Amino acid sequence: MYYKNDELEVIATKLNEKYFSNRLNNLGPIDLYEFMEMLSIDYEWKYITPDDSILGLIFFEDSYWPVWPTGKYKKGDYPKKELFKKGTIVINQVLLDKKKVEKENFVVCHEIMHYIKDQEFFKKEGGGVLQICSRNSFDKTYWNYRMDALELVESQTNYLTAAFMMPKDVLIKEFFRIGRYKHISTQPIEYKSYMRGWVSQIAKELKLNFNPVLYRLYDLKILKRGNNLYSIVI
Repeated sequence: MYYKNDELEVIATKLNEKYFSNRLNNLGPIDLYEFMEMLSIDYEWKYITPDDSILGLIFFEDSYWPVWPTGKYKKGDYPKKELFKKGTIVINQVLLDKKKVEKENFVVCHEIMHYIKDQEFFKKEGGGVLQICSRNSFDKTYWNYRMDALELVESQTNYLTAAFMMPKDVLIKEFFRIGRYKHISTQPIEYKSYMRGWVSQIAKELKLNFNPVLYRLYDLKILKRGNNLYSIVI
């Protein structure tokens, strides 16, 4: 099923209302592993590639996947197939090794949103066994006419992830509070270099990287979407 942005905002709000209602009034990070436990999702960290070309997997049926000995390929290394149970999310151990908790948070939440939103899609369109999220899966949050069905699903999942982690109203209030505006602007404002500090402060509060916050402000039309977009969401 394909969703409009307004529908994704509703899904995100309902999830926060049900599981983290305080976040609709106070901007802050989420314990995503606690969230997976609430949803009865199993999760594991494995070297699912010897690099970060694949960041996450979701298993919709019991299935095997090759697991590498380390996160850096060495001559002679060879993966061993491991069985993963239905309903398991696997995050690439490389993210933990690099201690990039901000990137890890977005990837983990992205996989959770797939689990919540897209099981039927992947069962019909993707073979129904597992979903693979590569670096390219985090390429954008907005639609363009060249997207195929899977790219659209991935972009919508990025949008939903951002909407869940950065609730609309509280994010907008925080952005203008940091900027010391007396009133919230009703029109998109031009992004200026000095605003980078504002965005970075919000990202730090949320334990996210800079890019997801910037994209979210563009998507909400708080900032004008220009040519200075970054190539990757996370």
